[in-house]
Amino acid sequence: MSQADRLLIGVINKLSKKIRRYCDRNASEMGLTGTQGRVLCYIFITSQWQDIYQRDIEDVFEIRRSTATGILQLLERDGYIERVSVPTDARLKKIVLTDKAKELQTLVIQETERAEQMLKTGLSEDEVNAYIRLTDRICNNIA
Repeated sequence: MSQADRLLIGVINKLSKKIRRYCDRNASEMGLTGTQGRVLCYIFITSQWQDIYQRDIEDVFEIRRSTATGILQLLERDGYIERVSVPTDARLKKIVLTDKAKELQTLVIQETERAEQMLKTGLSEDEVNAYIRLTDRICNNIA
């Protein structure tokens, strides 16, 4: 393993931990775990134009079915979501936001946008796009 390889892994690990800690800290102020906050934010944004199902959560967050089930069960238990049967397929359960969740929606989206702006501080649009392309390629290498 070359020094560049070690540096790449170290930088990716450092960024991942910093983002996770930042999200966890902000989510805890709202009574959520970081994971719950990230999942709710995804549901808030995406449910505006399409229905959301557990499979979507599994795919977007690249987590196992059992992990997604656990996260969604806690969100449901805490009154943030409901899982509603779909008339066309009894096996499917659409994830629907409750009024309690909708009260947090604006705040969670604002916090997410603030985090994105913080990450992009001092970077040009070209640099951000290059970072996204390179990170996507690295992720595809691991797949």
